[in-house]
Amino acid sequence: MSHETVDGEEEARVMRSRRIARSEDHLPFMPFGLVPLVGLGLLFLIALGPFAFGVQGATKRAVTEALAANGVDWAKTSVSGQSVTITGDAPSGAEAHKARLIAKRAASGTPFGLARPATRVTVPQGPYGSQPEPDETEAATPPPVTPLQGVTDIAVAAPSWTFTLTHGILTLNGTMPDQETKDAVVRHAFNKIYPPRITGVNDYLDIAGLEAPEGYVQVAMRGVNTIAQCDTGQAGFERGRFNLRCELPDTEADAVRREAVASMPLGTVGRIDILPHDAVISCEAELTDLLKDARIEFDSSSAVIDASSNALLDAVAAAVKTCPGTLRIEGHTDSTGPEDENEVLSRNRALAVRNALVAREVDPERLIAEGYGASRPVAGNTTPEGRARNRRIEIRVVRASE
Repeated sequence: MSHETVDGEEEARVMRSRRIARSEDHLPFMPFGLVPLVGLGLLFLIALGPFAFGVQGATKRAVTEALAANGVDWAKTSVSGQSVTITGDAPSGAEAHKARLIAKRAASGTPFGLARPATRVTVPQGPYGSQPEPDETEAATPPPVTPLQGVTDIAVAAPSWTFTLTHGILTLNGTMPDQETKDAVVRHAFNKIYPPRITGVNDYLDIAGLEAPEGYVQVAMRGVNTIAQCDTGQAGFERGRFNLRCELPDTEADAVRREAVASMPLGTVGRIDILPHDAVISCEAELTDLLKDARIEFDSSSAVIDASSNALLDAVAAAVKTCPGTLRIEGHTDSTGPEDENEVLSRNRALAVRNALVAREVDPERLIAEGYGASRPVAGNTTPEGRARNRRIEIRVVRASE
């Protein structure tokens, strides 16, 4: 045997010995390769927990607020992820279905805008389970409009117009049937110039090229006559209805109201809001005092009115019934939280107050609800006291100039 062969065998034995020693001293590669994967998995689970609970909380909050804002006070909600279960004593199958639609359409703020978090909604079946639920599209379709008594097809098709008085300028917008009718109306408007109430007339009327329906000129003249007695306001004729919003001194209110609601030679009388100055000031002062000394309380971060506010709502409803015209319920929040969520919350709270007043026999046609979020603070948002003042409900008369 040559020395080269012996040396080669010896070297091979040494290499095998090293491999055996290494395998005895070190673990194989596989467990070490899995460590980063296990770490990533743990990080994913840690991040998934708050995200899942955050989505679930947003879903519950959005659905609860939407149900409360729409007056569904019988419903109780439980949420698992984005699946919502509504329990409670539904008055009817229609009410249960209404609750389901409200929950499915409830909106919640996200970094990318509003979204509907509820993906599945279950409602009480009770005795209504055997009846087929109405299709969502059908349920969302409003009922047909009932024709107004006294409004003929001719009146509905008649050209519409809007006469506005603000800062002493009477502005005529819309369409007249023919040139003769337009000339008569514009001439009559210029004859109403009497400073300081009316200092000028802007004529923006178009001509439709039609024959004026019988009684049309008289209705247009009523518009000029009534608006000319207002300090500010708007008279209009559309789809056969005459409407008027008018701010004026208290002593002149009754005469203008009588003229506005008199029987119509064409069409019918629509919404007439006469706003005497003193009555508006008195109404808003009383509501401000009520809502300044005591606040309408809501559950934390929700639109559910606390039962402790029932007595205050009774007093607000009584005050609103004595107010003139249409009232706007305004919801406001502090600046804590995302802007879009604050807007949704403030609007839902305003809607909840509107529903509470309607339940106290205030005419729903006289109430509108708006949410302004944190855009109209009355105090700084840097202190707890300031933020508390900014979380508020205000009620104001919709002015004729708006």
